[in-house]
Amino acid sequence: MSIGPVAQAALNLGTTGAAAAGKPAGQEFQQILSSAIAQVTGAQAQANQLAATYAMGGNVTLEQVMLATSKAELLVETAGAVTTRAIAAYQSLMQTSIG
Repeated sequence: MSIGPVAQAALNLGTTGAAAAGKPAGQEFQQILSSAIAQVTGAQAQANQLAATYAMGGNVTLEQVMLATSKAELLVETAGAVTTRAIAAYQSLMQTSIG
């Protein structure tokens, strides 16, 4: 099981930054977000496909459907939590006075 692009980026923070790689920080952040969104979307699509296959009597077990659905739900919840934390951090930065 992979830890995902957002978690991997958090682990690498400080050891390999955007400046060290010669990329603008915004570009690296955009790639991380795009990858995370693609991972969430892919998990949802896989869960939907397995559920449809199971409903049509295909060669899919209920356990596979439930596991894929749970994985997709967990990824959506994690994305929501990360979004909430990012917004809170942004608001905190905007309230900080300079000077």
